[in-house]
Amino acid sequence: MKTRVISGIVIALALAAVLIPGGYILAAALLLVSLIGFFELSRAMGVHEEGKKISPLEVCGYVSIFVHYIQMIVIRDYRYYIFSLMFAFFLIMACFVLAYPRFTSTQAVFCFFCFIYAPVNISFVYLLRIRHLGIYFAWIPFIAWVCDTCAYFVGRAIGKHKLVPQLSPKKTIEGAIGGILGSVLVGLVFGYVLCRNVTHDTGVILVLVLITFAGSIISQLGDLLASGIKREHKIKDYGNVIPGHGGIMDRFDSVIFVTPCIYFLAAVLVPLMN
Repeated sequence: MKTRVISGIVIALALAAVLIPGGYILAAALLLVSLIGFFELSRAMGVHEEGKKISPLEVCGYVSIFVHYIQMIVIRDYRYYIFSLMFAFFLIMACFVLAYPRFTSTQAVFCFFCFIYAPVNISFVYLLRIRHLGIYFAWIPFIAWVCDTCAYFVGRAIGKHKLVPQLSPKKTIEGAIGGILGSVLVGLVFGYVLCRNVTHDTGVILVLVLITFAGSIISQLGDLLASGIKREHKIKDYGNVIPGHGGIMDRFDSVIFVTPCIYFLAAVLVPLMN
């Protein structure tokens, strides 16, 4: 537990160090998270074969990640993400065809999935940061950790009804509700602070309550998705780069999943403020 807490503090400080300045520093940090996340996922899902060198299929995935981040920094608009997706799709599928039968179609599809799941999803933090009020809203995806913490303690205290027992035996319905309520409470307080000190617009309180409510639900789905992948592929952790937590995907799974949803909710709701 001590190691886990220390790692958590280090992660929080690292987040502040990249989210506050934003720009290239944030982009570089997200790129690093993306590369590690892609490796962990590709290994878990059988794209990377244990004990073997990096394959051409994986190289296509890594190339796609760099192309995605270059266009993201240059164009700074989510609408051009379709280019990243199509570039990755055609590059990976071309590798599958030209190298056939070295790779299976399942490996090719999984490789594309790994590219979308970690690198593309987490990159929305950058787009969120460059929006209006981005220096504040870029923190909201990490409400997933607040939700996870509240769900854990509420579940341990009063949890009786299993949420998805075959997928995650320890998670309870009571814990899930506790996670949602805890997240909304943090959103309410955060909104109030922003209203009083930054925007002077009460609309930001409602916006943050709505975003944290939806985000807490979606983040729990993301956590279950990552657990489902581990269970299906019979692995305990995605990696060991974070002491006490496991891999990048073990710590950032729900954040990665919820970030695009929070970005689009903010894009729709923030302009509606007075």
